[in-house]
Amino acid sequence: MYFKKLTIVIVTFRSQHIIEKCLDNLDENYKKIIVENSDDTNFTTELKKKYKNLECINIGFDSGWGYAANKGIKQSSSDYILLINPDSFPEKNCIEKIIKTAENENDIAVVTPITLRKNKVEEFKEYGYFDSKKKMIKASNNLLQVDWVNGNVFLVKKIIFDQIGLFDENFFLECEELDFQKRISNINKKIIIDFDAKSYHLEGKSADPKYSFQMKCEGAWHNSWSHFYYLKKHHGFLNAILNRGPKALLDLLKFIIFFVLQKKIKSKIYKLYFLGFFYSFLGKKPTYRAEIY
Repeated sequence: MYFKKLTIVIVTFRSQHIIEKCLDNLDENYKKIIVENSDDTNFTTELKKKYKNLECINIGFDSGWGYAANKGIKQSSSDYILLINPDSFPEKNCIEKIIKTAENENDIAVVTPITLRKNKVEEFKEYGYFDSKKKMIKASNNLLQVDWVNGNVFLVKKIIFDQIGLFDENFFLECEELDFQKRISNINKKIIIDFDAKSYHLEGKSADPKYSFQMKCEGAWHNSWSHFYYLKKHHGFLNAILNRGPKALLDLLKFIIFFVLQKKIKSKIYKLYFLGFFYSFLGKKPTYRAEIY
């Protein structure tokens, strides 16, 4: 077995409603690190009492996914790191399958299972290539090499972090993995999807559903901020403007229309999309946080 080769890192924020279901789905023999984006030590203390091989880190504030993930990675000494969302549930033997793939293939950096949603049937097809014209060709062993994958179960060889660095903590939310995978492509390492390994994802259920609107607001702001920052970092300021500028203007127009129509929820969302772009355009830090008290 691979128990000593792997550490599972789970970043949590307002995840009390689902984290135990996540942990119950994971083999207790794997070492697990929960990085909680708050100072709620009661939450983490109770988890440590209930589960074996579990370490908990309280950041003390909402630090963002990349910052928290890096804390967990730094605490790991295993050959592999598995980054998993609290609302993701790998099927039996899924983890063993992707580790085996990582060990059997050359020049591997990342392996993910396929993600299923909606009654565990529909495949989540958020993966592809930086060159949009490149065709997807699945290998005979049911593996697909891609340039990027939106992975909620994300196996990384620990040595890769030594080679290209950890997640860019300038991102608060969104595009951290895309940026990391772009840096992987720069050193010609492989990102593989193993179609024989499967994981079920609830989508957007990591935080308590009662905060769904606040999290949607946070997601809108950071979607715009992070995409502009990512494009500026890897393709230049002009490219970022040409790519994201038209969307930002459309978001501004939609905000005005919905504001006039007194559609408060939609007007706020599009206002936040535009403001995220504007802050990133000005080179300001990603300061927006969900209004949760």
